[in-house]
Amino acid sequence: MDKGKTNTKSRILEVSLNLFSQRGYSSVSIRDICGEVGIKESSIYSHFKNKREIFEILCEMFTDTTYRISLKFTANMSEKTKFSDEEFLSACQRYLNDYLIDDKINKFIRMLIIEQSTNPQAAALYHMVLFDKALAGQQAIFQWLVKIGYLIDSDVESMVIEYYAPIVYFFHRYLVAETITEEIREEVNRKVIKHAKFFLAEYKRKIPDVGEEKNE
Repeated sequence: MDKGKTNTKSRILEVSLNLFSQRGYSSVSIRDICGEVGIKESSIYSHFKNKREIFEILCEMFTDTTYRISLKFTANMSEKTKFSDEEFLSACQRYLNDYLIDDKINKFIRMLIIEQSTNPQAAALYHMVLFDKALAGQQAIFQWLVKIGYLIDSDVESMVIEYYAPIVYFFHRYLVAETITEEIREEVNRKVIKHAKFFLAEYKRKIPDVGEEKNE
């Protein structure tokens, strides 16, 4: 009984996220959600007080997921004293594939984009997720990369913006405007890698080889 109730609650959240990401929170009714789940309208109230609670729980779930991803990356970063180009490019792809293209996260951000003009909570979350938290997290990472000598000692804030602005462009251009097909996924990955290599050509610290050091 309890397992069935838990499964129904999870299904309601899943369906709600799907519908909210397609049409926006305001345009989806309890009837729409129940019809998609296959339950009576009265049944939903044994799981949630109202549609607003569904939205708020989705927000909490997404915020927790974002926090865990950030903690995991920070923990991994703190253990390293060296960094390679391969690791930098891999980290760029992981942020794209494991975060921005993750099915649930991508749907959640789509919902925020649709809803932000009329919903202050959605607007605040949208800016926190794609800008405030993202930029703060990347600034900490880039400061660490400068500290260990992988990137040049430059204005880290400007460096982060120069790196991140194209990522946001790729996200809005390819990952929220249409269905993410395998072709789109591959194309965006190619573009992100190309951009990351271009960024490294500008900001990676150049280490002179032994011959150059002797000549100096």
